[in-house]
Amino acid sequence: MNSAVRLIPAIACSLLLTAGCATPSTVNAPASRPSDVATQANATRAQIWVLDSGWHTGLILSRAELGPTLTRLLQPARDAHYLMFGWGNRRFYMASNPTFGMDIAALFPSQSVVLVEGCATAPRACYSPEVQLQTVSVTASGLERLDAYLAASLQTDAQGRPEPLAPGPDPGSEFYASGLSYDAFHTCNTWTAEALHFAGVPVSYHGLIFADQLWRQLP
Repeated sequence: MNSAVRLIPAIACSLLLTAGCATPSTVNAPASRPSDVATQANATRAQIWVLDSGWHTGLILSRAELGPTLTRLLQPARDAHYLMFGWGNRRFYMASNPTFGMDIAALFPSQSVVLVEGCATAPRACYSPEVQLQTVSVTASGLERLDAYLAASLQTDAQGRPEPLAPGPDPGSEFYASGLSYDAFHTCNTWTAEALHFAGVPVSYHGLIFADQLWRQLP
């Protein structure tokens, strides 16, 4: 699968040109509390994957672990045992041949997009060796909050349906409109860190811009 690798240049220039504190996301998902992990230490835990292609990060969930909200919204293909969720600047992320001008424009508040792509086999087999994958464990309630976070990242129409924009770069992938704002201080890596934070994983998204800032925090 080549999509993760092609994402490396999608934000590289933007990130190299910027530094500062990430702004909180406008996602309307319930915040995690420190007590969640402690009070549910013996609860059933689910495994999710964090993907790092060098500059871009995303999340991979088992289709069986999708909550009712995402299952209803996305209705994933039967042969997709896993789904990868990535978020980024709409013009740059969707461009077959992104330009430097698009990259500069992404430094400023701009429209965003969610890429959802299916994987029929184990996640490691879906990506080239240079793409890093790490598993993290979340509680059942953490998985519900993650489901809510991902669903809230999808822009919906008047009937509450997600808005597909175009096929993604690989078979079985799709770009969906997102109502969140992308800028130099709220990147795909900020978004991924927020998702993990809401799921109860002990990571901080404040001031997080680069992929390695997130990777160093993973348990």
